[in-house]
Amino acid sequence: MQKMYDLQRLKQIFLDMDRYFGDLASLNARHASDLRDRKTFYAASMVLFSILNRAIDLGEEIVAAKKLGVPSTYRDIFRLLSEASLIDGKLEKELSSLVGYRNMLAHEYSDFSEKDVFRILNSVHAVRLFSQKMQQLVSTDSSG
Repeated sequence: MQKMYDLQRLKQIFLDMDRYFGDLASLNARHASDLRDRKTFYAASMVLFSILNRAIDLGEEIVAAKKLGVPSTYRDIFRLLSEASLIDGKLEKELSSLVGYRNMLAHEYSDFSEKDVFRILNSVHAVRLFSQKMQQLVSTDSSG
């Protein structure tokens, strides 16, 4: 069965994620104390928010293309991918946790501390892994 991916949209998501990860690295935040500078704090927060939104967009695209169901929450996206064995349970849990952080960044931003943003920064590697896995999946499905 041929998968009907929106390859142009997926390409843009992957490019955006790569750019955002590069932007995040350029902030050079190695410790929570590096986020005391307000510009770095706000920049890191916004880049993390953008990365997490693109991870959700990527998950939605794969779920739709694979016809895995209709997620009712962002966390459902990763549950559906896990149930279809496209990601493992550990990655599902990490991504679901990051969805919680994404929601906090969106709705409780003023309550965030440097430690909170740094915690997300240390967890966002799961998104890079997810992106790599989905790139491999799309590449394999599209060439077959």
